[in-house]
Amino acid sequence: MSKQDPVDYPFTFSVIPETLQSPFKELFPSYREGLVSSEPGNFVYHPLYSKNAHEFYHFGIRKDDVWIRTFPRSGTTWTSELIWLMMNDCNFDVANQIPLTIRAPNIDTCYATNSESMASQGFSSTVPTLEKLAELPSPRVLKSHLPLYLLPPGLLDSCKVIYVARNPKDALVSFYYFHHMVKFFQFTGTLEQFAEYFIQSKLMWTPYFSSVLDAWANRHHPNMLFLFFEDMKKDIRKEIRKMCSFLNKQLSDEQIETLVEHVKVDNFAKNKFVNLTVEIESGLLNKGHSFVRKGKTGDWKNHFSPELNSRIDQWIEDNLAGSDLKFVTELEQQD
Repeated sequence: MSKQDPVDYPFTFSVIPETLQSPFKELFPSYREGLVSSEPGNFVYHPLYSKNAHEFYHFGIRKDDVWIRTFPRSGTTWTSELIWLMMNDCNFDVANQIPLTIRAPNIDTCYATNSESMASQGFSSTVPTLEKLAELPSPRVLKSHLPLYLLPPGLLDSCKVIYVARNPKDALVSFYYFHHMVKFFQFTGTLEQFAEYFIQSKLMWTPYFSSVLDAWANRHHPNMLFLFFEDMKKDIRKEIRKMCSFLNKQLSDEQIETLVEHVKVDNFAKNKFVNLTVEIESGLLNKGHSFVRKGKTGDWKNHFSPELNSRIDQWIEDNLAGSDLKFVTELEQQD
């Protein structure tokens, strides 16, 4: 079967009518073709992805791959920098020369937006296409926001998979700022409008809960490490040791302390090899925004009205019914 052959691909995609109508099309003017949703699963993404989704499903995996899966803005960059350094003997010389987007690429990026718009800004040469990912030397550190069911079958049985979950309130706020930061989204609305589309799963990479709950259900699989963003904020050293154990990597106390210092929010925000400096300079991101934001648990309290918070609480309760998954939305102390 050729890479372009969608035979035996068990999903179909259709345009979400609401994303072609007002007020959505005015709030997201760049989505000229709307957004598409998968059947089954109802995963929402760019139409360009739907035309190539079978390529992700049939992407060649390797047993020594390490995959990092998250909902966007849930500690993806933070975790992937840590994991890449662990897998590469804390080689800070390389980490401080080559952008993380190249060292630990996100496989979704190539079909997350219109390729023509990226090429017009001179960015296409650095987009991690599936062809480029297939040529990376082992062991690869790959990340994805796609749900497990859209990724290669057998991924979890073959590779180490790390899932990082962030509480949906802070994830929503950070995702909102992300839509203001990335020029492609061109989002012009309010947080309240954005939150409504988030809850209704009418945004790219939604629905939020199906991916998280799927990972939670697989948390006892020997190849799965389920982490909480909030635990990393509360005690990053403990979580680093947990990652090392999962990856069968041994680090000295000194190396762990170096890692902790390296990924502190203030240092991370200034690190051009993880904060998308190249993308900002190329014009893909709006200036005045930082890819690495506050990284705080509980920042949602500075954004939600009582009415919005009540609606989101009900949404969370409805989606967690029957599950023992619980989120921490506030921390008394955090790094």
